[in-house]
Amino acid sequence: MAIFLPKKVIGNMFDHSLNLDPEEACGVLLGNKNQVSKNVRINNIHEEPLTRYTMDPNELLKVTLEAEKKDLEIIGFYHSHVYTQAFPSSTDIKEAITHSFGNPVDYFYILISLVEKNRPIMRAFKIDSLKNVNEENITFDGDQYRS
Repeated sequence: MAIFLPKKVIGNMFDHSLNLDPEEACGVLLGNKNQVSKNVRINNIHEEPLTRYTMDPNELLKVTLEAEKKDLEIIGFYHSHVYTQAFPSSTDIKEAITHSFGNPVDYFYILISLVEKNRPIMRAFKIDSLKNVNEENITFDGDQYRS
C-alpha cells in the first residue's frame, strides 16, 4: 500500500528535520485514507533529543482534536534520524507498538535520514504488532524525479 505525500508536505518535513538538526524532528501526518494533506510539527521533548524522540503529548492531543473537527485522520507519524539511515530502529518499532494501542499497522511511519545533509532520504514503513517492518511506496504530485 502506497502513501501519497504532496511535494509541499515532503518539503515541510525535510525543512523541519534540517532546521532541528542535530536534534531529531517529529510530527504527525493528517489526511484521509492513505492520502496526506498536511504535516504538523510536534515538539520533541525527549531528554536525549540527539538520538531519540518523544512527541509532546499535549501537542499530540491538540492535533488529534483539531483533526477530528476537520474530518481528518492521523495517517501516520514522521521523525528524523540524524546519524543513521531511514530505517526503524528497535526503539522505533517498540514505540510504534506502544503508542498505537497494539495496532501499529493502522499507521504509516515516515523516516528521514540526515546522514547526508545535502541529500536527505525519506522512506515509508508499516509496522505490525509482531514487529515486522514492511517498506511502503511513497507517491507524490507532479513530475516524477528522474536520474
